[in-house]
Amino acid sequence: MGKKKTGLITDEVRELINEVARETASMAYIDGMGGEVNYFRAMESLLFNYKKLAALVADYEAYTHVELQGRSASISSYSPSSGYTYRTEEDILEEMKRDKIISYHRTRARFEEIDRVVKLFAERKEFHVIRMYYFGEDAQGNERPAGAEPYTWEAIAAELEGMGLIRDAKSARRWRNKIVNDMAVCMFGKPAAVGVGTYRKERDKATD
Repeated sequence: MGKKKTGLITDEVRELINEVARETASMAYIDGMGGEVNYFRAMESLLFNYKKLAALVADYEAYTHVELQGRSASISSYSPSSGYTYRTEEDILEEMKRDKIISYHRTRARFEEIDRVVKLFAERKEFHVIRMYYFGEDAQGNERPAGAEPYTWEAIAAELEGMGLIRDAKSARRWRNKIVNDMAVCMFGKPAAVGVGTYRKERDKATD
């Protein structure tokens, strides 16, 4: 049976979004804008949360850890087909652990899809902007000090200008638009390619 869709997000992805959000991350594959799928925004959401997701799936033990709090050693439940059944604390923990393991592998598979796209573009010059704007790193990919303010476009431009790469914030945003659109096509396929083509035509008209 196919997954039920709610708006533009399948129940499976919605469940994943809620689950990862509880772990301080988000897995929004689709971002609806005016009834249309905005693949650029969807790709941005994945990039903003890429490092959080990487940390989440890197710690298997922490992700799959389960414990019972404030419950008795056994619990009863009623089913019309089987009547009352009793489960021990060990039974409950085993079921919870099994669910978390399934969830972990599903989350890891989704992350690996994103990771493949990120690595595909990692050598492009525009990837400096991805590091700085979405990952919170410096232009070389180093972690910034704890509590550092997020980069502004002006700060990004200044750092990249010092490397002889761009001249101003407008150029930095142009780099961002180009690489995120290209990444969206790789991530989402043909529908995103059509959307990117439409976006670029509208942008070109606006600048004529």
